[in-house]
Amino acid sequence: MAFQFLHIDTVARAAPKKAAGKRWSVAEVLAEAERRPDACPHVENPKPPRRVLGVPLFMIENAVERNAKEARDAKGRRLRKDSPVMLAGVASYPVPMAELDKIKRGDFERWEERTLAWLRGRFGENLAAVVRHEDEAFPHLHFFVVPDLTPDRRIGLDAVHPGIAARDVAKGDGKGTKEANRAYCEAMRGLQNDFHERVGLFHGHLREGPKRRRLSRGAYNAEKRDAKRRAETMAKVEMELAELEQLRVIALGAKEAKRRAAILEGQNEARHRELVAIKKEADGLKRSLREMEKSYARAKRDAEIAQGAVFHLIGFIVKGAERCRQALLGMGRPNGVAPESWARLRQFLMPPHFGSGGEERTRRNSGLER
Repeated sequence: MAFQFLHIDTVARAAPKKAAGKRWSVAEVLAEAERRPDACPHVENPKPPRRVLGVPLFMIENAVERNAKEARDAKGRRLRKDSPVMLAGVASYPVPMAELDKIKRGDFERWEERTLAWLRGRFGENLAAVVRHEDEAFPHLHFFVVPDLTPDRRIGLDAVHPGIAARDVAKGDGKGTKEANRAYCEAMRGLQNDFHERVGLFHGHLREGPKRRRLSRGAYNAEKRDAKRRAETMAKVEMELAELEQLRVIALGAKEAKRRAAILEGQNEARHRELVAIKKEADGLKRSLREMEKSYARAKRDAEIAQGAVFHLIGFIVKGAERCRQALLGMGRPNGVAPESWARLRQFLMPPHFGSGGEERTRRNSGLER
């Protein structure tokens, strides 16, 4: 078999009485997919499925049950047990498990990736889970879609099932049952075509088998060869596009790196200028500090001189001691004392104003006594 297999169906909490034994309930569908004991007698050696996307299957059953209890039908009544509440589907890879060698296994993995991408694009957040089975003749994926409740508490099947949506639109336009069913079938064919164009075509899978189109064996084999060549060509083109995309990303990365380097270089230059300015400012502060230290030293010396002058001047005034006079004459002019004032003081301290036995007269003449 080299043609695609995709099947989607609605599922209710209980199978209709007229379809007993032909249709499964939500619990039975999920039990078979999960390979629960006694739920899959058609499988010779059941193996646990591999969940490749979504939530565990028991959570789907709980979510469907909650929606069903809250939902209402078109007349506002509680939902019947046999009313559809979920979509269940199967996508099968058309190569037997026994023939999955290393090369075909790689193609199967790529097919699975494309199928998952197609399912996510088609059903969005309503795609609850996808599991893989490899314990039957062909590897396949089971997927489950849980529709949302509408504002009027209806099960929104038309939002996830293209056939139901098309049929409802036809009925809304006033078309009869036959035309509505035709619209349903057209929509489902469109779904199959879309899956083939986005998935099967890349792997050499035919859209339909030979019996459906009444092809001869030769024509069917020729079509399979053409499909294989198309798939190889598309795979090559896809690979080349991937390489081009990679090169584009690398080029964009290089461009971004160059832009970033230019920004960093500009930032480094700005920091360098800041450092130069800071260094100049620091040098200026150091010079100012040195000048302040020199000024402080001079001020300290002047203060010491002034302190000594005041000390000796007080001693001279109080005692008229000769040693104080000599100290004052030998002292430098203190800072803050005018040169003229200092000169008059020195002149006053020199003879004949000041001599032996003349201390008292000097005090009287100078007015220091007052």
